[in-house]
Amino acid sequence: MQIYIACLEAYNNGMLHGAWIEPTADIEELQEQIDAILKKSPMPNAEEWAAHDYDEFPNMGEHPDLKDICGYVELADSSDLPQDCLNAIIENVCGDLDQARKDLERVIGEFDDFREYADECADEMIACAGSGPGLNPLANYFDYDRFARDLRHDYTILDVNKGVLVLHH
Repeated sequence: MQIYIACLEAYNNGMLHGAWIEPTADIEELQEQIDAILKKSPMPNAEEWAAHDYDEFPNMGEHPDLKDICGYVELADSSDLPQDCLNAIIENVCGDLDQARKDLERVIGEFDDFREYADECADEMIACAGSGPGLNPLANYFDYDRFARDLRHDYTILDVNKGVLVLHH
């Protein structure tokens, strides 16, 4: 995970000066990394900075709060979700870490697409309504397309690299 930190004083004077940093959960250490970039600026007394790019880190905008960056690092370190899934949750709630923590509790799983999840749910429901050995008559009349369409309204679906992440409302 990296963030590109740019010196705004240099940027406003037509020069590009910045560096990629690896954010940590320690706010003082993060501030030291930013201060080191500003200290090397070609502009004297540079004080203002901006995040101009993110790599494997959710986009928190040009002026993220250091507390939010550190909070995300803590969340990423404690989560079992793949990085792209966690980033999708954070970006879905516009960087609100408290809401992201709540959303992590609602994660059902990662699927190739929502239809895969809906079909799995339908198959489980049909199996539960089974009428003993052999064919289940309910399966003959079940409309998987309509079920998937209706089921979609009960979930938050976030696009991730390998498919979708499904969260229950």
